[in-house]
Amino acid sequence: MGNVVRDRVREKMKAELAQQAYAVFAERGMENVTAQQAAQAIGISRATFFRYFSSKEDAVVTALRSMNVHFSDMVASMSSHSGESLLELLRRSFEATVVAAEQDPQSMRGRIELVWSTPALRASWQESRREQQMSLAQALSPFCANRRLAETSALLALTLFDHALVRWLDSPQRTLREVLDEAFDFAAMIDDKWAVKS
Repeated sequence: MGNVVRDRVREKMKAELAQQAYAVFAERGMENVTAQQAAQAIGISRATFFRYFSSKEDAVVTALRSMNVHFSDMVASMSSHSGESLLELLRRSFEATVVAAEQDPQSMRGRIELVWSTPALRASWQESRREQQMSLAQALSPFCANRRLAETSALLALTLFDHALVRWLDSPQRTLREVLDEAFDFAAMIDDKWAVKS
């Protein structure tokens, strides 16, 4: 029992440190900050940094995996509203991230730009998306007629979300909410056109 509690505390500490390091790298640039400088900025020693992380990139990857962007958890806790489409339910699952972007858009943009501009981090982001897709598909199962529909819907939702993030970076005058709503609206229009032809 003691080991389980100790492991949970360690994982929580690791996630918190990773988030703090990620913020430092996003603000100053990955190439402009050494691991020692990042450690000092978040109030730990270099040795402690390397006790938790094998590299700067590992700290960011850990942050990406522990971010509160667990869309599957959101879907699992949601119930569909009367008359709501699957796309509308999926759009609602991203609301916590949209709110976080509204509260601190500069920080969120910096974090996304850091990932997009660093090939190793972008690869990790994509790998984490594959994991999220599987979890999201599982959470969608109660809302879908079959597993294939759940898997395809999860892929579509995460693709729309990532597309919106990239468009948001390129449109500093727009909010993430506007760009994400637009992406889901276009997907709904395509869905309506397919429905008409079938």
